[in-house]
Amino acid sequence: MAVSHVIMLALSDLRSRRARYLLVALVIAIGAALMVGLSTISLGAKIYVQNQLYQIFPADILIYSNSIDIPRAFVDALRASPYVESAEPVLMLTGTLGNKTVTILGVPLSDISYFDVELVEGRLPSGGGEAVVESTLGAKVGEVVTLYVYESTIAPPTAVKISVVGVMTNLLKGFIGPMSLNLVVVPLDWLQQELGVGQFYNMVFITLKDKTYIQPFAQALKREFPRAEVYTQQSALSTVNRVFSMLNIFFTIIEAIAYMAGALTTFAVMSITVRERVGEIALLKATGIAGRDIALTLLLEVFIVGLTGGTLGGLAGYLGAMGIKDALVGAGYFFDVPIPFVPQFYALGIALSLSVAIGGALVPVYRAITLRPLEILR
Repeated sequence: MAVSHVIMLALSDLRSRRARYLLVALVIAIGAALMVGLSTISLGAKIYVQNQLYQIFPADILIYSNSIDIPRAFVDALRASPYVESAEPVLMLTGTLGNKTVTILGVPLSDISYFDVELVEGRLPSGGGEAVVESTLGAKVGEVVTLYVYESTIAPPTAVKISVVGVMTNLLKGFIGPMSLNLVVVPLDWLQQELGVGQFYNMVFITLKDKTYIQPFAQALKREFPRAEVYTQQSALSTVNRVFSMLNIFFTIIEAIAYMAGALTTFAVMSITVRERVGEIALLKATGIAGRDIALTLLLEVFIVGLTGGTLGGLAGYLGAMGIKDALVGAGYFFDVPIPFVPQFYALGIALSLSVAIGGALVPVYRAITLRPLEILR
């Protein structure tokens, strides 16, 4: 049979049974939409979390102590090390501003750009008593407010006056539900003076010249300063990757169930179609049409159905991911993650849709081409 005849027979059957094949295409499209949509959202969320991690953890190694007991001499020794590119000391403490709990970050004014403060309005601090506050606190530029700073869980707070000179966005941007750090950034030396802690810190961000030394250097720091916690950016990124790997496994199970439903629907529809076309198949065989050509006709039908379902489903999945983001943002939930169009996801969705459609049709098609005309007539 000529190729044109195979195509004409396939298109003719698609038209005559269009409602049935539309159902198959719809079920397959759901699998493709879930695959593309969930994969895109997962990738976008992972990219967002990693980018925020780089902002919150802008160093290779972080030393953190529960007490303000990291001396300046220790920081100077780090800076003098041939392996260290930079060592930025800070004070990170808890406090209250009005009725809200805040995180107070004392940073050196000379290196404030290192911490990538994202201003909404105003300017960065330039002297003692000036502060940049997070927009979630509701403070306005020009206001003078009282900040209560806790040095420990047992000591009473220290009250200090700050002048708001800038408003910034939250580093985490509320990604995990309503979570907010309520940051207040002030000059480090001024905060040390107000608290009377001298040249001591409780956190140091360390960047190394050679990244291959991160783990050995972190271990050496732990031995040198055993009462402090030592974290590495690599370990934090590994944790993020593990979390999203587990999430992707869960998504894969959902996608597999959807595609399985597509395969079963294809099997059922093609089995019914073959039974309905037994007489037609017998007549084609009796006129000398090879079983291979009949199989090609049937497979071409499911190929068109699978391609249509995969193409439209993949597009619906991407647009659905965009719609979910817009709906959540419109409802007041922060979900400002990137929704990238990934051609690999789209191509994989179409490939899986075709595989499911053809795989589900193989058994009915095999039964069709193994039918004998005389047995059918009897």
